[in-house]
Amino acid sequence: MTKEKRQIGHLQFHLDQPTEYSFAELHTWVIWQFPRTDGQGMLGAVHPPIAQHGWLPALVHPYKERVIIHAHYPQTYPTPEAAADAL
Repeated sequence: MTKEKRQIGHLQFHLDQPTEYSFAELHTWVIWQFPRTDGQGMLGAVHPPIAQHGWLPALVHPYKERVIIHAHYPQTYPTPEAAADAL
């Protein structure tokens, strides 16, 4: 059974759950993190290399060099702070 995915730039994201990528896979994306954790990672956001695209909420794991992106949320956000606050 194939699950549908959402395409943003060159990456695909789950529609029903967060999607995890490495820093290397996100090499053209902006990764932004708050100096605040939620117990699972640093609160943050990512922005694809698409000029008018909004920010996506994310949990950043700097020591593992991994990001869990919440692209399954129904909207994007105008600022990284707003995206992080959505988590």
